[in-house]
Amino acid sequence: MGRYKLAIFDLDGTILYTIAQLANSLNEARVRSGLEPQDMEDIMAHVGRGVRNLVTWSLGTGEGDLFETVMDNYRAYYNEHCTDNTYIYDGLLELMTKLHEEGIKLAVVTNKSDAPAKKLCEHFYPGLISEVRGHRDGVPHKPDPALVDEVLEALNIRKEDAVYIGDSDVDIKTAENSGTDHICVTWGYRTKDFLIKNGAKVLADNVEQLGELLL
Repeated sequence: MGRYKLAIFDLDGTILYTIAQLANSLNEARVRSGLEPQDMEDIMAHVGRGVRNLVTWSLGTGEGDLFETVMDNYRAYYNEHCTDNTYIYDGLLELMTKLHEEGIKLAVVTNKSDAPAKKLCEHFYPGLISEVRGHRDGVPHKPDPALVDEVLEALNIRKEDAVYIGDSDVDIKTAENSGTDHICVTWGYRTKDFLIKNGAKVLADNVEQLGELLL
């Protein structure tokens, strides 16, 4: 077994490339609600803090009938199509399989809604991930440690034996707030310079480096 008993992963930009479908789903929700689509690069810069925050940015408000309509349209479309235009980063399935075989527990904690998070993990990583925690009403988003704490309790693993792996400043803060170590991957939705400026101490530029840090 490696250094850790538990590896907790972010989802979007960490273990799955999802940005194309997130952007498609937001733009589909906007069009269905009578609005013009937005630029993918603009959407990409605002992914990672949950769909409510994404739609709030998109509309400039987080309340009102239009907001609720876009939210409903987004959720309905994304829940049905979340596996479209989505793929595993090269080498990650092999690494996750190796970690599982070595007895390291795997979990996912994400600000994505709970239902599509579970659907994506089972579709792309069947049988490998012990616990998946996405956003649920009444539970705070990352970087609040609530979802990480749920995973630690469910698997009966101490925070000292866990590492949180993500691709954003939100993930760095999530690890800090949870009391776990962190690893930042640089193939996701934030640049390496951005991650370093926001407190990243341990970085992996590719899957091989990530494996070396975990095994």
